[in-house]
Amino acid sequence: MVKQITQRKAFTMIELIFALVIISITVMSLPTVLLMSGNAQEQTLKEEGIMLTSTKVAQVLTYPWDQNSAPDAIMSTSQALNTGGDGDLGRNGATDFRVGHFPGEMRRRLTPNSNARNASAIGGAAGTNMGAFDGTNVQVGAANATQGYKKVYRLTTAVTYIGDGANYNTPANTNIAYDFNSTDIGGGGGTTNVKMVEVTTEEQDPTGAWIEIIKLSSFSSNIGEAEFFKRRY
Repeated sequence: MVKQITQRKAFTMIELIFALVIISITVMSLPTVLLMSGNAQEQTLKEEGIMLTSTKVAQVLTYPWDQNSAPDAIMSTSQALNTGGDGDLGRNGATDFRVGHFPGEMRRRLTPNSNARNASAIGGAAGTNMGAFDGTNVQVGAANATQGYKKVYRLTTAVTYIGDGANYNTPANTNIAYDFNSTDIGGGGGTTNVKMVEVTTEEQDPTGAWIEIIKLSSFSSNIGEAEFFKRRY
């Protein structure tokens, strides 16, 4: 009787070693992959907060500079308001112009000397001008699932007047030193020709505490706009 020997296929020692090495490399790389994934997700959340903040700043800047500079029957958007904190940029005598204005039709100018209008204190009717957003905050995120944000954010807006130390009547003086912390200007009701819009964004952690993640600032000047020619009947 002849016995038939059946050969069975199996891993050789070399193949087994290679398999163990490959598995080891894969397992060792998992923490790095997870770390990279976590960093990418964290960066996405930061970009989400930055986008929200910049969008809010842009929204505030679309509103009229002041509650007295909204276009109506009294004045047009080409006119700038009188301010009390920038003496060198005040009205030039009895004219409707100041330093930097070019006299002429369709040019930027101050409100008419016969019906001058002054910049108002920060604040006012909500939504009618940039200053009305001072101290307001809005919350977006998980509280409203339809918004699609990954976290809960709170955006707080501050609008203040800032002054500068330039003497515009002296051509040689080119040093403009802005005072970004002038609480006596914004808090005391004084007015200047520059408003700073500052939006601070916070995110809510699992304990419910708010953590500041970014603050963006932008500026808007009381310079008026170029007026357009229009038909008159």
